[in-house]
Amino acid sequence: MKKLTIFKAAFVNELRRNIADNLPKYTAEELWANELAQASERDLETRLELQTPLDLLEPEGSDLKDRENAIQVHKALSQLSPLQARDPRLWVRLAHCELWSYMRKRWPAERYLKDREKAVRVITERYFVPQSQSRALLRNGIARLWWTAYVTFDPNRANNYELTGTLLASLDITQQILERNMGRAPSVLKGFLDFLAGHKNPLLEGGNLNRARIRQLAIFLNLQGGVSILDCLEPEDVIKHLEGEFARILEREKRAKAPLADAYQQA
Repeated sequence: MKKLTIFKAAFVNELRRNIADNLPKYTAEELWANELAQASERDLETRLELQTPLDLLEPEGSDLKDRENAIQVHKALSQLSPLQARDPRLWVRLAHCELWSYMRKRWPAERYLKDREKAVRVITERYFVPQSQSRALLRNGIARLWWTAYVTFDPNRANNYELTGTLLASLDITQQILERNMGRAPSVLKGFLDFLAGHKNPLLEGGNLNRARIRQLAIFLNLQGGVSILDCLEPEDVIKHLEGEFARILEREKRAKAPLADAYQQA
């Protein structure tokens, strides 16, 4: 199996400092990062081995292939510990080398070049990890795939990645869950995703109303962390809490529409 290579910290810092100057390079199809320094100054070989090839699917229109690619990245890097998975040197290397072709298709830099400041910001977020916090890791094009699969992987299910697709059903769901505190509580996360999977029509079929409902449920659960310790809740407890809150959300929506409905009836 192939040993995993990462970039050295000094090389990553140099790449980041020169994003603005290198913007044209981010539109190139061929690799270029390897040409900026000798291997001895650039690469650091680790003891970790890729468990499977990192062959990612390219997006096809609106089908971004996030679920399939998250599973593939997690399987290939299944030996990573959460601490190792916070290392920017790994994700910057993969984004600029082994998975450059995927990154070009998923986040083509030319889409943002009309606004130079925005282009630099997008490159910084997607090709680098400016900070080690959850938000920054979920912005990086490759780290986000590993982390979404990691937090949803369940060895007790027939399909270990059953919840991965639910989490990636929309980018809004990913942000609402993982960028909040409950993303750090595995039982709460699994309970939340199980609840969403059981309410696909009113929550997962898209639309602004459904997204607003998910946000309200995420905020509700996050606030529960101030009342009870989220880590102590079992998934069944989380689902029970969400059932009650969702009923209240639907009741509020019903009351908000009631005056309009009454006006039509009186007319």
